[in-house]
This record gives sequence, structure tokens and C-alpha cells, in this order.
Amino acid sequence: MKRRTKIVIIVIGALLLAILVLVANIMRSNSVVQELEVDIRYGRTPVLVDSQVVRDTVLRAMPQLRQTMVKSVDCRRVASVASHVPYLTDVTASTTVSGRVLVKAKQRRPIARIFYGTREMYLDEEKALFPISSLGECNVLIMNGEFIEPLRLDSLNWQMTELWKLACFLDDEEDYGTLVDQAYIERDGDIILVPKLGDFVIELGSADDLAEKFENLWTFFRKGMPRAGWDTYSRISVKFKGQVVCKKKNDK
Repeated sequence: MKRRTKIVIIVIGALLLAILVLVANIMRSNSVVQELEVDIRYGRTPVLVDSQVVRDTVLRAMPQLRQTMVKSVDCRRVASVASHVPYLTDVTASTTVSGRVLVKAKQRRPIARIFYGTREMYLDEEKALFPISSLGECNVLIMNGEFIEPLRLDSLNWQMTELWKLACFLDDEEDYGTLVDQAYIERDGDIILVPKLGDFVIELGSADDLAEKFENLWTFFRKGMPRAGWDTYSRISVKFKGQVVCKKKNDK
């Protein structure tokens, strides 16, 4: 009997809890939105955008949101509006038990800083371009060049795509990334690298076969440069397959 009584009590308790949850959800759905909350995941990247910017963006586009019943909130539209903040990716929106609208997002992580004519922007691994921020600054690869097409934010032109491939490679290969301070793309698509150390430039050529090119360069730096001297060359080229071609400073 005692066991049966315990089971009955447990079942009744579970039913009461379910009823309470149901009543709470109904009350929440029929209540007005209490607040718009923004949760941004920054990772190890310096803060480039804060929650207030996202909140202002959403409320400017949806001024009646805080007078809307929770059950009537269009979470898809809220997420869509918030995703227009250029620093954000993976944006979602939902309503909470307390009657708030919650926007969750991840801040984009720059892998390069692009100087495109008079414009200056960050580039991330998803090919997204977004503005420099007054809130923080990222220490990433500097890229510029002799660009022959207007800058587009919705899709990268062929020169920008070449630079993006290089930036992704150096971001993944941290050892190689420590060698390079700046990348410059010429009109024909050849990429020139400025190393962190040494008074010379590296002729990379296209962004094809990057693993092989940097392996050749790395080997030359470890074995060839100590013998020749770091001040011997003005240009080192790895653009031709399987070759490292050097030009001395006093050569014309």
C-alpha cells in the first residue's frame, strides 16, 4: 500500500507540475514582451560590437516589439533584422519563459584587414567584409593592392578571393602566419608578401599550391638564409613550382 501511495503521489505531483508549466506558458504567451535581450559570443576576438548596437538596430526596425504579445513575436524577423549588424553571424531569436525576446549571435572573427583604395575593412573566413570598429582592434594580416574592380560587399571579386584564400591558409597554418606581416596583390593577380623580419619581399604568385610554396619558403629560411645572410636578397620568389628564386640586392 505504501508503495502504491508513493506512486500515486508522484503521478499527481507530475500532473500538477505539468499543469503549472502549461498555465505559465499560457500566461507568458498572452503577456507583453518585457525586454529585448542580446547575447553575443565573442570568443577570443576583441569586442567590435556591443549588445546595445544590436538592440537599437532591432527596435529601430521593429519599434512596436516591446508592445507586442509574446505569442505574436516574429522571431524570424527579429533574427533577420539583427543579422544586418555586419559584425554578427549565426544569429537566432527566441522568446524566454520570463517574457523576453532573446537574440543570440556570434561576433565575426577577422582574419585580415583590407585597405581597398580609401576604404578599410575586416575580412573573415566566411568571405564577409565588415567595418573597422571604434570599440576594439584586431591584430591580423594587413592586405592591400592594385585593385582593378570596385569593392563589393555581397561577393568578393577575383583579386579579393585570392587574398581571402591566402588569409585563410595563414590563419590555419599559424607557423607560416608568423612569417608574414603584409600581403599586396598586383593587377595581374600576383601576390607579394612583406615578411615580419628581413629587408626583402616574397613573390608568392597566385594563391594556388600555398602549402607547397610555404613549405619551400620555410625550408629556404631554415637552411639557405643562414648561409647567405638575411640582408643578401631583395626578392625571394616561390611562384614557380618546386623552385625558390632569389634576387640579390646589388643585382639590377
